[in-house]
Amino acid sequence: MLRSQRGISVYTVLSVILFFALVFILAVPNFFNLDKEKNQEDCINNMKQIWVGVTDYMKDTNKDFTGDIALLTKTPKAQDPKSKYLGGLRYCPETARQKNEYIVYGKYVPEQIGTEIKHNYGVIVLCPNLAEFPKHMIGKSFYENMDPTQLQNYMIEDMDYIDKETGSNGARKLELMKKYIEVWKTVPDAFTQRKADSNALRALLFPEKFGAIQGK
Repeated sequence: MLRSQRGISVYTVLSVILFFALVFILAVPNFFNLDKEKNQEDCINNMKQIWVGVTDYMKDTNKDFTGDIALLTKTPKAQDPKSKYLGGLRYCPETARQKNEYIVYGKYVPEQIGTEIKHNYGVIVLCPNLAEFPKHMIGKSFYENMDPTQLQNYMIEDMDYIDKETGSNGARKLELMKKYIEVWKTVPDAFTQRKADSNALRALLFPEKFGAIQGK
């Protein structure tokens, strides 16, 4: 058997080298966040938890949520003061070290129906890295068991439309998603318009597509 000058076999040396090489190969994806599918899944789960936290907060306050996620980690739940609306701050795994906050907005719309008031809550949560990772989106299926309000359903449908129209163009997707949030922030009767016409808000985002239709 081949041995080095100190009596260690060459095969032993090779085995040690191969062992550390294997450990390195297995560790690299976790160290450098190279597992894209897991990162995507973790990011979406983060957004789902934020969505739940914001929605619960809005149901207890009946007002818009402007995006201060840290507020949710400090505010006790109305129904359970020992717990907070969000257990802690979360970041997209792709850039967790940079601590880029998720983009969040919640719209509250009270709707008078007869003598009663129907409370509508709609929450949008976006990954800050959507431009680079266009699949970092909460899917429609998530909302099926969340008892969404009519407003939330409008948002779900519109965001799904934007998602399909932009496809893999993450930069365009993020641009339009942000613009969609601005519509809800700045258009006073956005809910009424959307209720009357399913394409009303989409036309503001895609004027080149809906302009001809509206002109007829």
